[in-house]
Amino acid sequence: MPSPSRAPFALTALLTVPLLGAAVPAPGSEVVALDKFEVTSQKRTEAIENVPIAVTAYTGEFLQRLGVGSYKDLAPFVPGLFIQEQSPNNPGINVRGVTTDSGDPRQETRVSIFQDGVSISRSRGSVVELFDLERVEVLKGPQGTLFGRGAQIGAISIIQNKAQNTNSGQLTAGFGNLGRIEAAGTYNAVLQPNQLFGRVAFSYVDRDGAIRNVADGSDLNGKNTLAVRTSLRWQPTPATTADLILNYQRDQPPGTSFKSGTFAPRGGDTRPFGTAELNRGSELRIDRTVVGVTAIVTHDLDDAFTLTSITGYRDFDSFEAFDADGTRLNVLEFAEDYLGEQFSQELRLSYDAGGRFRGFAGLSFFDERGSARVPFYTDERQFAAFLLRGNGVPVFLPDGSPNTALTVNPLTGAPLRPYNREEYTQTGATRAYDVFVDGTFNLTPRLEISAGLRATFEDVTSGYQVVNALTPAGFPTAAANFPNALFAPSNGLVEASRDYNSWVSRLVGRYKFGPGLSAFASAARGRRPDTLLISFVGGRYVPVELQEEIVWNYEAGLKGTLLGRRVAWSASVFRYEYQNFQSTAVNPNPPPLTTTVDAGNATGEGFEATLQGTLTPNLSTFATFGYTDATFDDVNDRGQRQQLAGNTFRLTSRRTYSLGATLTVPLAGAGTFRLSPSYQYKSKHFFDDNNANAGGLLRQDGFGLLGLRLAFVSADQRWEVTGYADNLRDRQYIIDAGNTGGAFGIPTFVAGDPRTYGVRLTRRF
Repeated sequence: MPSPSRAPFALTALLTVPLLGAAVPAPGSEVVALDKFEVTSQKRTEAIENVPIAVTAYTGEFLQRLGVGSYKDLAPFVPGLFIQEQSPNNPGINVRGVTTDSGDPRQETRVSIFQDGVSISRSRGSVVELFDLERVEVLKGPQGTLFGRGAQIGAISIIQNKAQNTNSGQLTAGFGNLGRIEAAGTYNAVLQPNQLFGRVAFSYVDRDGAIRNVADGSDLNGKNTLAVRTSLRWQPTPATTADLILNYQRDQPPGTSFKSGTFAPRGGDTRPFGTAELNRGSELRIDRTVVGVTAIVTHDLDDAFTLTSITGYRDFDSFEAFDADGTRLNVLEFAEDYLGEQFSQELRLSYDAGGRFRGFAGLSFFDERGSARVPFYTDERQFAAFLLRGNGVPVFLPDGSPNTALTVNPLTGAPLRPYNREEYTQTGATRAYDVFVDGTFNLTPRLEISAGLRATFEDVTSGYQVVNALTPAGFPTAAANFPNALFAPSNGLVEASRDYNSWVSRLVGRYKFGPGLSAFASAARGRRPDTLLISFVGGRYVPVELQEEIVWNYEAGLKGTLLGRRVAWSASVFRYEYQNFQSTAVNPNPPPLTTTVDAGNATGEGFEATLQGTLTPNLSTFATFGYTDATFDDVNDRGQRQQLAGNTFRLTSRRTYSLGATLTVPLAGAGTFRLSPSYQYKSKHFFDDNNANAGGLLRQDGFGLLGLRLAFVSADQRWEVTGYADNLRDRQYIIDAGNTGGAFGIPTFVAGDPRTYGVRLTRRF
C-alpha cells in the first residue's frame, strides 16, 4: 500500500502552528471564538457539543466555501463516511464500513437519508444536489430510535434553508474545464410582513464526460443536473410555523464508463482512465426525475409541549442504459427502468419545561411502492463466441471486430440470432407503522441519561416477473432457461407477502466535566428489516426470506472546546457486532447472476476525531480522522467457518483523514481575499466483500486528493469571484470495480474524476 502523499504537509503546518501560538489573546486584541453551532440530531435544538452522539455537522456556508455540492463532495469531511457515486442513479453510501447501495425495491437501506425530516433513502431516488442549505448533519451508529427503520448504522440529515422574513437573494454563474457551465441562485421575499414568506432556489450544472467513447465520439461520466426548490413559510401566530417545500431535480448525464479490464478498446488499453469503446454510444445515458413535497407544521401548545407534523410525498422515475461488458461486444447490453413512489406522515409531541426531563414521543406511517424493470439485449453470435472463448473460439476477428461467424450453437446446433431481448421486473411494496419514545433525564447537574425505543410493524410484498424472449435463445446457457438466455421464465408475476414486527433502542450516558469538556457512552440496537425475495430454486420461483440484520453498537467519546472556544473537537471509539449480515454473491447455478446471501456474523471497530477552529479573525481550520476495521468473523453462531472469514467489508478504508484551512487577507477597504486549501486521503479499499475476487484487482490503493479555492469578496459583500481546482494533482483512481460484468468473469472499472477547475461569479442583493 503506498504511503500518504507529502502534499498535505503545508496544510498540516497551517493547522498546527497557530494552535501552538494562540493560547491567550493579547490585551486589547479582538476576541475570537467559534459561533455557537446548534443541531437537531436528537429532535430538539441543542449545541452540538452537548449531543451524546458521534455526529459531524457543517453549515451551508462552510459547505459552499469548500465547493461541496454533492454527497461525494461531502464525504471526505466526515470521518467514517464514504460515498461511491457511479451516477445519480447508483450511489453507494458507506458508514463505518457498512454499505447501502442496493437498487432492489425489495430490500431496505442500512443508512437513512433525510431531507427536512422526510426519508429519501431509496437508492435510485436518494441523490440530491446540496445547495442553499442551512446545514448537514451526519450521525454514525444505529439511529433507528431517532430516525426510523432504515437508519441501521447511520443517518444523513439535510436541512434546507426555509423562507425567512427578509428580502434578499443572490445569483452565481461559472464555467470550467470539460465544458462545464453552471448557475445557481436564491431569492427570498416577504409576501406578508411578519406572517408569510417565500423562497426559490435553483442549481444547474452541465459538464462533459471525462472518458471518451471512441465507438461514436460521445463521452461518459459527465453531469447534467437541474434542481429547483420553492418554499413558503406561514406564521399565523407566534406559536405556529408552517413550511411547505417543493423539491424538483432532473438528471440527464451521459452514461457511466463501465470499462472492461479484460478486453481493450481499439487504439487503447484496459486501464480505466483512457478511452472506452462501448456499444450504443450516446444511447448510454441516465434520465432521472425526482419530485418531493414536504409540509412541516410546528405548534407550541404551551411553554413545555410542542407538536410537530411532518408530511412527505416523493415520486421518482429513473432510467439508466449501460454496457455491462464494457467492450464493443454486443454481449451484455442492459438497462434499468425504476419507478418509485412514497408517502409518509409523522406526528411528534416534544416536552421540555426547562427541568430535569425532556423528551418526545410519536407515531409515524410510511407507504412505499417501487419497481425495477431490467431489459437485457445481446447478439447471440457474439455471446456464444464469448462463452466459448476458452475452447479455441476467438472473441474478436483479426481486424478487431467482434466475431459473428458462429451462426449455430456448436454444442446443440440451435440457430444463433443477431438480436435477443428478454427482461425481468422486481417489485416491492412496504407499509410500516412506528411507535417511538425517547427522553433525557438529568440525574445530577453533570450527569444525564438518555434512552429511546421504537417499535415497527411492517407489511411487505415482493414480486418478480420475467418477460420471455420473442424467439428461443440459441447459445449454451439457454438450455436451463428455455426460451430465454439468462432469466428462467416465471410464467407471470410471482408475489409473496409477509408481516414483520421489530424494535430498536438506545441507552446513552453523558457526563459534563466542565464548560469545555464532556464524555458520553452508549449502547444501541440497530436493525435492517427481513428481506423477502422471489428466487429460482429447484426449477421454480419461490419466496426466500433472509432474517433481519441485527447490529449492537457500543461507543464512548469525548467532546470539548479549547482556547476560549476557538477550537471545537470530538473523539470517539466504537465497536459493533452484526448478525445475519447480508452480502452479494454470484449465483453458483445458471444463470450466472448475483444473489443476496446471509454471510453470517461480522464485527467492526474503530476511532474517529474531528476538529474545527477559528484561531484568529483571519484564519479558520478543520481536520478529521477515521480508523475503521470492519471484517467478517471467522465462524458463525453454529461454530462453522464462514465463507468470507477475515475479509474486509467492501468500500471500507482502514484510515481516512482530511484537513484544510481558510486564510482571509483584507485589502485596505477594497475587499478581502480568501484562500482555502483542503486535502483528503483514503487508504486501500476493496470493491467486493470477496476481497480476492478477480485476483485481488477489485480494489483501490491508498490515494489523496488536493483541492484549492481562491476568492475575492468586495468590501460590501455583494460581489464574489472564486477560482477553484479539485484533484489539483490529477490523481488517477477508480470509484468502482466488478459490477455486472464481474458476474460473468469480465469485471469492469469506473474511473474517478480527473483534475477539474473553473471560475464562479456571485452577485448578492
